[in-house]
Amino acid sequence: MTTSSILGNVPFAEPRHAELPHFVLAAHAGPWQLCGRGIYVWTVFRCYWASLYTPSGSFEPGMSAILDLSYLRTLSKEQTVSISIEEMLRLRPEYSNRAQSWRSALTPIIPDVKAGDRLVGCFDKEHGASFYSDQQFLGQIDDPDFSSAFLAIWLHPETRAGALREALLGREAISPSAEALP
Repeated sequence: MTTSSILGNVPFAEPRHAELPHFVLAAHAGPWQLCGRGIYVWTVFRCYWASLYTPSGSFEPGMSAILDLSYLRTLSKEQTVSISIEEMLRLRPEYSNRAQSWRSALTPIIPDVKAGDRLVGCFDKEHGASFYSDQQFLGQIDDPDFSSAFLAIWLHPETRAGALREALLGREAISPSAEALP
């Protein structure tokens, strides 16, 4: 189904990218199956489509996962890094002493994004997190604790995006017309 709701040239009805980039799949052998997909909405702003992939098509804490974000609006790297670190520490306060090192590691990796851009994160409990755009490898943080804390932003039971979490876990669809997440 298509929809007439459009931000820039990106339709809300479905993410712009249907498959993971081939170079991500080459670097992270699968199989990867879609677990769930939904839109992240902050107040009234639709920020991005999020898709979660796992080897089995379902998610359990501690397993490898790929999170694919297709942006619907512009965000600066400073906004993305600051919000990410803040949420990681809110959900995992035991890592507060690592905030500065994680910020320093993430800042050169995460780019500014605009509507239509894509960021893909591959999270592995043994090797940490690898980040990609839809065109290239962006960087890696070899820290399994970082990987787990970063993925918790979307999948922790106390995430600020509870409806998106349910959609990513394949439990519930998110309507493109939803006005806000809790």
